[in-house]
Amino acid sequence: MPNYYESEWSRTHQAAVDAVLGGDTRKVRVAGTGFSNRDRWTARVLWACIVQSVKTYGNALSRWTVEDAVRQANRTQVDDPHILVAETPKELTPRDQRASLGGDYHEAWHTEFSCRRNLSFDEVWSPLVERWNLVADWSPYMGAVLHWSNLIEDIRIERLGCRKYPGTPSKMRDLQDLILDMEAKGREAAEHRGLKAANDDLSVIMGAFRDLGLGYKSIKQQIALSDYRERSPEGFALVESGVLRPMLDRAINMSAKDDLGSFWLAMEVVAVLVNLQIDKASEDEGGENSPSPEGGEGEGDVPSPEEFAPNQGEEDEPSGDAKAKPSNLPNVPIFRVGDRAWFNGVIVEVTHAGLPDPTTGEQELQFAPVIED
Repeated sequence: MPNYYESEWSRTHQAAVDAVLGGDTRKVRVAGTGFSNRDRWTARVLWACIVQSVKTYGNALSRWTVEDAVRQANRTQVDDPHILVAETPKELTPRDQRASLGGDYHEAWHTEFSCRRNLSFDEVWSPLVERWNLVADWSPYMGAVLHWSNLIEDIRIERLGCRKYPGTPSKMRDLQDLILDMEAKGREAAEHRGLKAANDDLSVIMGAFRDLGLGYKSIKQQIALSDYRERSPEGFALVESGVLRPMLDRAINMSAKDDLGSFWLAMEVVAVLVNLQIDKASEDEGGENSPSPEGGEGEGDVPSPEEFAPNQGEEDEPSGDAKAKPSNLPNVPIFRVGDRAWFNGVIVEVTHAGLPDPTTGEQELQFAPVIED
């Protein structure tokens, strides 16, 4: 496969999405450094409203809370739904080309398989009540549920997409290899600078769950799995053959119709981790330096419930009409290992990124200056 230049390759994104969804179904735009999908994600708005209720009123769950959340989700309207794909390097290698197509397919599969329909009270209330008593107080862990639901939904849609479209798995495998490369570089940078993850067990559990769930077979993937075993034998075993294995199998086999399943399964996973005392909630309840809960969309904002981005756990305000009660979820950037940013006039690279605090959105971060060769 020959190398292509940016201007040539950018034209393929719309064609790749059209191949999945059909022509003129979803507009594709090329900008920035990430992938996202802006649409009417009613399940994400529903959960954002439930999170807001728990933050405001505590752990109590009422029929009114859920009825109101369902109404707000169903009233959601999104102007200009579109898929946003990252700008490509000036020159693309063959692996870059295939990984780029994988990103296109991933976002198209969110449009095809993730929940955009109207919801009913009954389909939400019963599963929620069944799981509510798994944890004594959900309020410190709502952010973790959001993070895990996104991870599980990515497994679901990629498994469904690869089964339905036989030509796509090789591109998805290259996309996964690219992500693994980025993560490995971040860990190497941390080790080189003497930094260590604060909760490597949880990092291994999430990485193993994601990678075994996606199921791509490559040399890089095998290396990553071996690395997980070495870093946390107990954490890896918990996913591979322990109490999380049945939940992993459910994520792998989640059906196209089960478009709320990722949220219910995420609650069960988080409950297991909490009861094993692996997922520790942040003690920081915010303060004068906490970010403002208000905010809208714009360059640099985290994706809202109107947007899906792969393997991310962030949430923003639920969107709806003028009568819908706004959420106060924090509107702050969510960082991942390998991300770079300006800090005190110096470019730094994130070497460890904890889960966002469910109240403030703050993360435990470790980073180091970037030293250019």
